Parts: sequence; C-alpha cells; structure tokens
Amino acid sequence: MCNFYFESELRQNLRRYFQYEFFNMHDNLDVNNPVCEELSNQGNMPKNFKNFCYILSKNIKKVCIYMNTSPKNSDYCEPLNYWVYDTLIKNKLIKDEEDISKSAIINNLTKLWNFTNCNQKCEFKKYEMSEDDFKYMKELYDYSIHYLTIDGYKDNIGVIGCKKHYCSYIKKVDKIYSTVKDLCSSSSGKPYCSLFNEIREDNIPRHYLEKYECTETDIDESLVKDEKIFSAPLLPPPEEESITHTVLETSFSPGEPFRNDSYQDAPEGSSSNSPVKVGLSLTGISFFPLLLIYKVTLNVYLHK
Repeated sequence: MCNFYFESELRQNLRRYFQYEFFNMHDNLDVNNPVCEELSNQGNMPKNFKNFCYILSKNIKKVCIYMNTSPKNSDYCEPLNYWVYDTLIKNKLIKDEEDISKSAIINNLTKLWNFTNCNQKCEFKKYEMSEDDFKYMKELYDYSIHYLTIDGYKDNIGVIGCKKHYCSYIKKVDKIYSTVKDLCSSSSGKPYCSLFNEIREDNIPRHYLEKYECTETDIDESLVKDEKIFSAPLLPPPEEESITHTVLETSFSPGEPFRNDSYQDAPEGSSSNSPVKVGLSLTGISFFPLLLIYKVTLNVYLHK
C-alpha cells in the first residue's frame, strides 16, 4: 500500500521535496534576529516579511551548521536558495517579475545572509531571470534528482500502491519538460537549458509515464499541489501577527536537519538506500515506530 500518510508520499520520498518540507517548518525560529527587525520596519517591506525572515534565518543557520560537520554535506545550500525564491514568488513578495534578482526584497535578504556569516559555506545566489524562467528551472532542478527515485520504483509501483501520486507528478513535470524543450530548441541561452540537456533520453518524464503505464485515470493534478505535498504552509496568513504562535512541531533534530544515514533517493527495495520516514507528532502519539514496521514489512515482501 501507499505511505502510511498517503499525502506525505511525495514529500518523504522525493529528496528535494523532503528538504523543502524542512525549510517550511516553523519550529526553533530565530525571533531575536536584529536584521529581521530592522528590515521589517522599513516602509517598503510587505506585512509578512518578518515571518519569512525568521524562517529563513533559522534555515540559513541550520544548513550552515550541518555543512560545517562534513564537507560531504554540500547538498543543502542550493536547495535553500531555490526554496527562498520559490517561497517569495508563491507568496507574491517578488515585485520585479522580469528579473527577480532586481526585486528590493532580494537585496535586503543579502543583508540577512551576510549577518549569519555563512557566505563562506553557503552563498546567497541572485538568479537573473524572470519568474517564469525560474519556475521552469526549479521544476527541472527538482526532477533531475527525483527521477532517481522514480526509476527505482518503476518495477514496484503496483505493490507500493502509490501509482496515482507518481503518475501525477511525472505528468506535471512532463508538461514543463515539453515547454522547455521547445524553448531550448530555439534558444540555448535560457537558464534552464543546461539542466534540460543533462536529462538523458531514458530519464525523460515521457519515458516514465510509459514505464508506469499511466492512464488518464492515474493522473490527479490535486495530488501535486503544494497544499497536498507539504504539511506546513510556506508562510502563515498575512493577518497573523507572528509566526511564533503557529502550533507546528516536527521531529527533526535542530542540530541535524538532514541525516546522511536516514535518507537517500533510491529504490524501495534497496536495504542500504531506504528513504527516511519522518517521525511526526500528533496529539502526543508518535507514529514513527509504525512507519518503521511498515517499511520493514514492505522490504521483506519485495525481496521474496
């Protein structure tokens, strides 16, 4: 059957979504950051900027701490950069749609990044492109990692029972891929064309739609909407005074947001590469042991 929490299947098994889910969390916020206070008091800042600033400050610090523990942990800086722009765009905090790097809020975030003294480990990037170009680039960036998991599931998808989830995600990417294919064939100067060209023919979305034998009844666009994939909102509603009042807890360790030994993009049947199942806390009851039992049972079944 599909993941114990059906709607968490994609965010727990697709690596970038797993990382973005962590970045969305509102726990252990850096509410005493003086830069956030200073910037939020500027007249040109949107009302919910302070909330975003608190979350971002927390994320920068945690990513840098984790990257300091090992040089192998460099796979968290770039996703954080993508998360920043994606969150700003989806919450309509970017004002310059033709060149998102020129938006005033981006220059202000540079001050926050510098304050954390993290640039030597994780540099804040300025993506000089339009909103649409960034959206295309991010989809391909995510997919360039996610297809590893998708490829690993192609022979087990019927047993796992999450065919609709993966068919819907693959179809979503396929639409972007087709659009980008046309754009890159006429102009290779687009920022996402290098990512497009790195995807081999046997890893393109259309290939997996065929491998998964996806039909129209297997595709449900609602399953790949943000509110379905991620458990935490990107930002609280603007009318909320402070994000610190949001009741939302996770079992991530504050000092170690991503554990090398607990998550990898790989087939479900590989004992050394099993995706992590995040332990969640709900009304005081931990479901993590149940998830472990489920995963062990599934692996035994797949290896028979």
